[in-house]
Amino acid sequence: MIGPVAGLAAMPLFWMSAHVMCATSKTAAFCFSEPRNATARSHGAGDMRVAALGISHRAQRIGGLRKFAPVLTAVLLVAHDARADEAGAGGTSSPRPAPPPVPLCVFGDALPGAGKLLLTLSPQFSGNANSLVGARGVSSQQIVATTPWYWSPLSTLRLVPQRLLTESQTATLAYGLRDDLSLVLNAGLIEKHIDLMTFYGASGIIPRGMSNPGTESLQDTQLSGIWRVYQDPIHRIQLNLGMSFPTGSDHNLATPFQPTGTWATARAFYAMQTGTGTFDIMPGILYAGALAPWSWGLSYRARLPLGVNPEGYMWGNYQEWNAWAGYTWVPGFTTTVRVNGNIQDHIVGADWWVIGKIQTGDPDFFGGKRIELFGGASIDGKIFGYPGFSLLAEAGIPVYQNLNGPQLAKNWQATMGLRWKVGDGAVPGAAPGLPALKDSPDASSPFPVSWSGLYFGVNAGYGWSGDNSTNFRYFGSGGFVDLWASGAVPSGFRLNSDGFVGGAQLGYNYQLSDKFVGGVETEIDGVVAGVNAANWLAASPLAYVQGLRSQHSFGSVRARLGYLATPALLAYATGGLAYGETDLSAAWFSPALKPALNAGGSWLGYQDLRTGWVGGAGVEWMFLPKWSAKLEYLYYDLQTATTLPLQAVYGSKGRVSSAYYQARFNGDIVRVGVNYHFNFGAPAPATAKF
Repeated sequence: MIGPVAGLAAMPLFWMSAHVMCATSKTAAFCFSEPRNATARSHGAGDMRVAALGISHRAQRIGGLRKFAPVLTAVLLVAHDARADEAGAGGTSSPRPAPPPVPLCVFGDALPGAGKLLLTLSPQFSGNANSLVGARGVSSQQIVATTPWYWSPLSTLRLVPQRLLTESQTATLAYGLRDDLSLVLNAGLIEKHIDLMTFYGASGIIPRGMSNPGTESLQDTQLSGIWRVYQDPIHRIQLNLGMSFPTGSDHNLATPFQPTGTWATARAFYAMQTGTGTFDIMPGILYAGALAPWSWGLSYRARLPLGVNPEGYMWGNYQEWNAWAGYTWVPGFTTTVRVNGNIQDHIVGADWWVIGKIQTGDPDFFGGKRIELFGGASIDGKIFGYPGFSLLAEAGIPVYQNLNGPQLAKNWQATMGLRWKVGDGAVPGAAPGLPALKDSPDASSPFPVSWSGLYFGVNAGYGWSGDNSTNFRYFGSGGFVDLWASGAVPSGFRLNSDGFVGGAQLGYNYQLSDKFVGGVETEIDGVVAGVNAANWLAASPLAYVQGLRSQHSFGSVRARLGYLATPALLAYATGGLAYGETDLSAAWFSPALKPALNAGGSWLGYQDLRTGWVGGAGVEWMFLPKWSAKLEYLYYDLQTATTLPLQAVYGSKGRVSSAYYQARFNGDIVRVGVNYHFNFGAPAPATAKF
């Protein structure tokens, strides 16, 4: 008897030899003819066994083939047994088991199948500590004593990061347009917490104290397509192409402890920002192979910014490579080892509001090269009676780091995942209570088009600000009040903002009757329209003022109620809760005051996720059974934001003045969108009763 590996190696020779023999021998001419029914299949399988023995007998009579006759006999009989098994199964071979999943943190393998959903929830944690310059460790005292400040190289730094913890919660939704093509949406939340050591003294190397600022926001949202371009029983190759939208924040504020013993609020430095602020293109490719119990693969992916963000900079290009191997111990339980190499280029440009004397306030001290080693595991829920669900985990450490300038080294990373193949639970023998995807209503439905159920889509459009006025409020005596009375500083600016708005939406419809549809929809959009700044310069007395108003994201949770003008055309009104990431900043400079006025930036700022209301209307057209296009208008109002007053500014003895800045965040949006209707969660079609 031959082993399975030898059998696999022999199969191509067997098929070629058999075809030659069938073509030249009348005795074997029937060996691959397709039987027409079950009985014929059974007889055909038996005849093939006879033919196999006959071919072997002929081989023994040919001197050159005599020594191969036993092997040839075994190969032909194995083929006969496989064909007999196929005949017993009605002529169809059993489906090949799905290959084991790639490691959790590798992108590019989410192909759930045509019409199916795959949802993954994955919290991730990482820690950084100990500063490196290149691959060499360096102490905090060395950094503050020798590293020049980016904005004034004659000065040295005063704040040094000690530890950084990053936490994120990501939801990934993949939908199969075809078996070999899917759309993948990534969205979530991210927060960062850092420990900063502040130094002071003439030499700048005496520790003064610690502070622990943190930042948080939405992550940048990513929308990608995955296309399997090649597959055979062992190998598969898949291309992916995505776009990252700036729904995260690149204008977070932080309040570190100062060398003077006070606290100051300023724009957080680059490593503490939770979004890039740019639109990035993300190409990639994945190769994976599996030959039970082993699996393996390679992947590449990049993030390439298309331009600078409104703050005047962009993160450099990011590229990563992965190589992994896996072993399936029992069906449904696989462990993996993965090597990751990544390169992050330094920041291009600079944010004028990042002015702290800290190493990561330097755009050149960002990024570097890393090689990291990870171990992971995946457990299929069917092992425990929960088909459709799976648990995944992966953790690792860097084995090599070469960083651009003084930065905190990465120490560890851990990721967990809960994955749900939506609908796979509602099959015979599956865990109870899990819904299944439903097909579109059949011809018995009284409605030619079904609007009910879950849908997902993308949108793009144009937005502009509503109230363009921003206001400065001055109070007290002397200082600001004197400058304002003389016309040296303005009462406010007009900031006209307009530009691109785009993102993704998720919703649910319920067809109330043959004329009315109700539902709920939520979306998250990146907003380029919300950013604007203005400058003021007065000659006598000399004074300079800058004001900034920014809105970087827009989202809402809205109810919708619509009227069907035709079965495929829905006119609707909508309204509900709106939210957006907002930012106000201002700065004043005037040497006319004694001491000279140099305020704002570090002391005057507002950054928050504001809430308000939104209302609007639109039309949506179901142009294909599951596809619709919409045109929509929205008006939103996040109300007026006000900064805290500046620290006191003395104009003369016994007189004190201060200022604050306020602006309203509202606007109009006109956009188009495309939705795909899953009909998942749709009620059973209504039937007429008489």
